[in-house]
Amino acid sequence: MKKWILTLSLLWIFVLSWCWWENNLIEYNDTFVTLVKECTDSTQALFDTFEEEGSTLDSISEWVQSCIDICKNSQDKASKMSDYDKDSSLKDAVVDLLETETEYLKKFWSTERFRNIDDLTDEDKVEYDSIVKDLYQEEEKLNAKFVSLQEVQENFAVKHWLKLE
Repeated sequence: MKKWILTLSLLWIFVLSWCWWENNLIEYNDTFVTLVKECTDSTQALFDTFEEEGSTLDSISEWVQSCIDICKNSQDKASKMSDYDKDSSLKDAVVDLLETETEYLKKFWSTERFRNIDDLTDEDKVEYDSIVKDLYQEEEKLNAKFVSLQEVQENFAVKHWLKLE
């Protein structure tokens, strides 16, 4: 009878620890997903506002700064998280993506001074074209970081037996 109770107790401890471990892993992954979503949602809302007719330069400027702050905050939170079972791959990929998103927003903001100018001087046009070229490169880099993050997350899930939705 004692062996049966001991075996049952050990089995129950194993089940509880497995559930705790799985929930901990899911929370770890979900935290990173939430941090990325905060940043990307604010950026998407910015561009939706930017494309609206009647958007003022002041409101766009304030919104860009707000998005940069949100993305930096998400980046700070992600970088302060611990590694999972000595595996920093997911954290590193998220921090890298959020850094790139912040740089993209800063580059977008650098076009601000050209928004209300109807006739650019040749010098301004060269500068503006250079910024726009950099902005497109930054956007390509950002898109590549999203693909990379997805691959890292999938590899992380396989390594730690996490079923992604």
